Amino acid sequence: MDIAREELTKKPEEISAEKLQSLLDIALRSTAAASDPSHEELICCVERSSLLKKLATLKDLDPADKLAAADVDRSMQLSITGLETFCLSNKVQWPLSLVISRKALTKYQLIFRLLFHCKHVSRQLCAAWQIQQAFRSVKILGTPILRSSILCRSMLKFVNSLLHYLTFEVLEPNWHLMHDRLQTARSIDEVIQIHDFFLQKCLKECLLLSPELLVKVEKLKGLCLQYATSIQILMPSIDVANSENTSKSRKSRSRIDKSQDRDQQLKLASENVVMSESILKFEAAFNSELQSLAPTLSNSSQAEPYVTHLAQCILGVRIGQ
Repeated sequence: MDIAREELTKKPEEISAEKLQSLLDIALRSTAAASDPSHEELICCVERSSLLKKLATLKDLDPADKLAAADVDRSMQLSITGLETFCLSNKVQWPLSLVISRKALTKYQLIFRLLFHCKHVSRQLCAAWQIQQAFRSVKILGTPILRSSILCRSMLKFVNSLLHYLTFEVLEPNWHLMHDRLQTARSIDEVIQIHDFFLQKCLKECLLLSPELLVKVEKLKGLCLQYATSIQILMPSIDVANSENTSKSRKSRSRIDKSQDRDQQLKLASENVVMSESILKFEAAFNSELQSLAPTLSNSSQAEPYVTHLAQCILGVRIGQ
């Protein structure tokens, strides 16, 4: 994600798949994956549509859900980049292709895209958090900086809890379950059935077959990204950091002078109307979306027990209690 960032931030039609493949090969050769004889069969793909739009073409969705996903995708009007559309594929050889079909690969890609984008959002929020740490040594009580710091923590908690749910509550236990069931499989048909069941269950519990819930999650992730980007533009922390490192003459100044510089910079940040209004706007929008997620989860939990685990992870509440 680091070495390919410059390429992935472009629009899908502007991305060079060859360059991404080259970067992927370099990354694989520098890790333990190089010892895997199948690592050369891994290839990069860049989709031209958003995750919601791709889901609208999935046959496993009900017609009504397909229409809902497509409608919401149009209403959100996201300017997508490679970070939203990047995925991996594999040159599956026969007879393995009997189990891992083109349809199965598509399902793996949908799960990968969801995880990859969640990780991207988490990294952006971490970057925003680091920017705000320049103010740790000054008094921020009652300032927009403190409010922003609290909001950033809330957003990070949401995204990281979602990632925890997807990986440790869905993918890992279902993988172990499939592995155990495969040990007793007696025919290729049974292997295919077990594998298909695994994929279908993962898609379902990762919300990829529940457009109503997924749309809520996508909106929250979108707000997190917008906030992180705004912080990097509006937060004057770079000036604070630079005030201590610009020249030897500044290094020789007294601690009192440096403290006064920080206090002055913080005062300017506190009086920055644009930043204050932006933080309040993001805080209200994020809290509103997060609160509206609880009733949706509650309604879905009656038919889908896994939603209860999701609510516990990202909201910290037990649905129905």
